[in-house]
Amino acid sequence: MMKKAIILLILLALVGCGNGNKISESTNNSDPSASEDSQFVEYGVAGHIVKITASEDEVIMGTIKIDGPENNGAKYKEAVVTVTPDTKIYINDLTDFDNLEVGMYINVFFEGPVKESHPVQATAKQINIIPDDPK
Repeated sequence: MMKKAIILLILLALVGCGNGNKISESTNNSDPSASEDSQFVEYGVAGHIVKITASEDEVIMGTIKIDGPENNGAKYKEAVVTVTPDTKIYINDLTDFDNLEVGMYINVFFEGPVKESHPVQATAKQINIIPDDPK
């Protein structure tokens, strides 16, 4: 009887010590942007447009080359970004690829994986045109 009571107390102590909260993979990840629930968003690249190449392809509207300053909050300093019909482009409201101009300062969010070349190559999910250059 005494052994059963001791075993029961040990089991209750072990169950009582647990916090009952499971840590999911997304909350246990050291990269806060990796979680789908994360409110943290990092620009893929931010900087000035240095080159625009239009495309005749229906799947790709064109590419833009961006070169940015160091430590501007973006993951990469420069990139060649593919713009598709699904890419959202904003200045104050939604605009389109034809309104992009060399010299504009933009923030770009990437969609999907990047090609780790130099400069990196990626597809733009969203482009924000910054009217007041943050020099």
